[in-house]
Amino acid sequence: MTMLNATLEGGLRYRGREGQWAYVFNRVSGLATLLFLTLHILDTATVYFIPQGYETFVNLYRSTPVMISEIMLVGAVLYHGLNGYRIIYFDLKPDRWNAHNSARWFWGVCAGAFLLWLPAAYFMGRAAYLNNICRCPPAGEPMVDLPAWANLGIWLLLGTAAIIFLRVVTLGRPAGGLRRNFEAWTWLFMRWSGILLVPLVWIHVAISDVLVGVHAIDLDYVAMRWAILGWRIFDGFLLAFTFTHGLNGLRGVITDYIHSPAWRRALNWALLVVFVVWMILGMGALVGGVRPE
Repeated sequence: MTMLNATLEGGLRYRGREGQWAYVFNRVSGLATLLFLTLHILDTATVYFIPQGYETFVNLYRSTPVMISEIMLVGAVLYHGLNGYRIIYFDLKPDRWNAHNSARWFWGVCAGAFLLWLPAAYFMGRAAYLNNICRCPPAGEPMVDLPAWANLGIWLLLGTAAIIFLRVVTLGRPAGGLRRNFEAWTWLFMRWSGILLVPLVWIHVAISDVLVGVHAIDLDYVAMRWAILGWRIFDGFLLAFTFTHGLNGLRGVITDYIHSPAWRRALNWALLVVFVVWMILGMGALVGGVRPE
């Protein structure tokens, strides 16, 4: 706690401008997304393990405070994705980095995330107003039907994921016969998984939060979505890449603040246990599907 307090105090006094702001925004948005993802995996797992509990979770998401927080969360997700691309770009082109470019890219990322966020905020805010405030949702509004050609798109994404995996394996092979250590592999994973996660996460957010909306999501919707094999594969890749990416980011945060080797080791093992348990829950629901109540 002493180290954390010193870090927070130093962060308030330090005037790093755009570089510091980008770092703080990226970390906060990443941790917020990971927190929501952890809860989202748990609520989705109930469709197989505890079907009668799914509606309870969905009703929580339909409440006004949670809907407003989700609107803000979409902005965080958009910023985190675009800023991740900025980080990857300067990692691959370090000669193009300088203080002026860093500041310009920061404002560009903020502007891009804001413009992408506006339509999502409008549709999600409209749904919150119609359903929770005036309580006058459009009568007979049909639920969005998922396209039958989704399988083709998902197989294209799978092919892209395979290419990215091969790229991770072959990128920047150390000279002189040296082998990469664990940290080098996780660095590569964070960069290249980030490239794939942006379209995966944005597609999921656009469909679930904007096109369909939380008020139209129920067990029947989940069953309809997972009736298409491509969407199960899509959600499986989304779960594996996103949760691994998020927990590895959290591991980096722990490394920044916990300097005791014993505590680091214990917390890393705790993260591994959380990863295994949550992956079993998430993948188990994907394989088992929606179980009748």
